[in-house]
Amino acid sequence: MSATCHVLVIYNPVSGARKWRKVPDEIVAALSEKGCTWTWFETQPRPRQDFSSLRALHFDRVIAVGGDGTISEVVDFLLREKRAVPLHILAQGSGNVLAWSFGLPLALDLRRSLKKSLSAKPVRLDAFLVNRKRHGIIAVGRGYDAFLIQGTIRAQKRRWGPLAYFWTFLKSFLFYRSKIYKITVDGERFYLSAKLVMVVNVLPVPRFLVKGNDGLLNLFVVTRRHGLRMWTGKNIVIKARDELSFQLDGELFRSKTLQVEVEPGAVEVVV
Repeated sequence: MSATCHVLVIYNPVSGARKWRKVPDEIVAALSEKGCTWTWFETQPRPRQDFSSLRALHFDRVIAVGGDGTISEVVDFLLREKRAVPLHILAQGSGNVLAWSFGLPLALDLRRSLKKSLSAKPVRLDAFLVNRKRHGIIAVGRGYDAFLIQGTIRAQKRRWGPLAYFWTFLKSFLFYRSKIYKITVDGERFYLSAKLVMVVNVLPVPRFLVKGNDGLLNLFVVTRRHGLRMWTGKNIVIKARDELSFQLDGELFRSKTLQVEVEPGAVEVVV
């Protein structure tokens, strides 16, 4: 990276544990050492971030610090604004699915992560567009995941990390009921009663071969009768009878319909 680089840092101050509170100082020190200038943007505790003040800004690279929800919003901003710049992720959330999927260093290993961020070449990953409004990079769907997110409070996530979701799962498993969905995968239509319907782009489980850069989306469905079933496609539509809570990269929203379209190689990520 040249000495005239300008880096946009998007930092979530409430994500992660207290032991990561020195992250801002180390980021500034690393950028100064490399001779880079920077713009610092701190997220606010609101459902959606307002990035409008960044639209006129020129930057060569983005460092995003936070959990999966923060990273997803940054990806959405970059794609909506058609900014083809490398994105480096400093994962310090409770789940960090994207980081685990691609072996990205957590904010705990900050020095190694920053050194890589300012020198490594990015690779292209797929993204997806939901209801032609919002981009995502990890997964979108309905089931235990949305129920767990809704039932797990921030204090538990800050204290226990991913174990907080496991605790909520144990409390809710027997009470969660199946829903009926009309599903279309690249034109093939069918109906299912399912406890979980999830369109996945990346997943940190090798056996399912979810690559994140193959130009395909993966639909996982869990039914009482058939267990786990899986389809792949480029355009997946899920319709419910009633408006339900769905999750998109760890954040909740309500809708009757999900239309999910893959955007191959849309994001440049430093891995």
